Amino acid sequence: MTHFYDHVMAETKEISAIIRDDVDMVPLTSEQEKEHEEATICRNCNKPFASKNWKVHHHCHISGQYLFAACNNCNLQLKPLECKKKPQKEGGKRHRQTTAEWAAEQYENEYFCQ
Repeated sequence: MTHFYDHVMAETKEISAIIRDDVDMVPLTSEQEKEHEEATICRNCNKPFASKNWKVHHHCHISGQYLFAACNNCNLQLKPLECKKKPQKEGGKRHRQTTAEWAAEQYENEYFCQ
């Protein structure tokens, strides 16, 4: 069980590192440019674009590929969140954690960062 758990945690860290990389969007093809220009509603929320919620290029931050025209509000909600690691306790030492406490902290840090 320990070997399996260690393997899963190693995979989690590797996947998180891939997701955290922020790849720039690759140039649009002429078809994608046309599709984006003609879009009048957000493909995520189906609401029309507005001056206070403008049209943006939503793209995959792993591959850099353009996905669809989205409103700025949806685009900001669809992007991966950048994790901010919790600071260590005063004096640089943490209290002794049980395995369950450590696992809960790792799960929270890797999947629910805000």
